[in-house]
Amino acid sequence: MTTLASHRDTMESFVDCIHGGADRDTLTGLFAEEVVLYSPLGDEPFTGREAVVEVTQMVNRMAVDDSYKEVLSGPTHHAARFRLQVEDAAIDGIYQVLLDADGKIAEVTIFWRPLPAGVELQRVLAHVLGMQPWELRTDGE
Repeated sequence: MTTLASHRDTMESFVDCIHGGADRDTLTGLFAEEVVLYSPLGDEPFTGREAVVEVTQMVNRMAVDDSYKEVLSGPTHHAARFRLQVEDAAIDGIYQVLLDADGKIAEVTIFWRPLPAGVELQRVLAHVLGMQPWELRTDGE
């Protein structure tokens, strides 16, 4: 039988926090000081607790829907399936998490789909984050 990663309660606390409005103190307690967030928003990760708390709260404030559907656990990571909608852009995603020995969120990688909605979501959030907005190009353009 496969042994599952420890500290699943951290993931459950994160999901509860997002559903409750992304409280700064709670998020600060869940993230490791040197947390790294690899997101589909840009090429460079967000690094450090303060930056990751800020972007998490900003997205949560702008969201029409920021709901986590299910927490998944494997041998080394936890993940959570979510639905995010900001303005008219709605995506489904996975929040993959590596926890440190103390049960703090140390590394996050976010995946989302479908691509057209993901590009539209990135464009909306890029303006707020001061990032370069993407453009979706197809063979027909």
